[in-house]
Amino acid sequence: MTQIRGTTQLLGVIGHPIAHTLSPAMHNAAIAHLGVDYVYLPFAIAPEQLAVAIAGFEAMGVQG
Repeated sequence: MTQIRGTTQLLGVIGHPIAHTLSPAMHNAAIAHLGVDYVYLPFAIAPEQLAVAIAGFEAMGVQG
């Protein structure tokens, strides 16, 4: 299980729908192998909320 701390860098993929994506499993396996303090998350964002979501991600330092 990934432990998320205040130093953990957030990475992610945006989609709608997003539940089908295998990206988090693949990326988090690579992250664990590398031993870096990152986590890759799926974000379910409706198209009409995309601009607001991106602004929030930028404010939090989420990377793509």
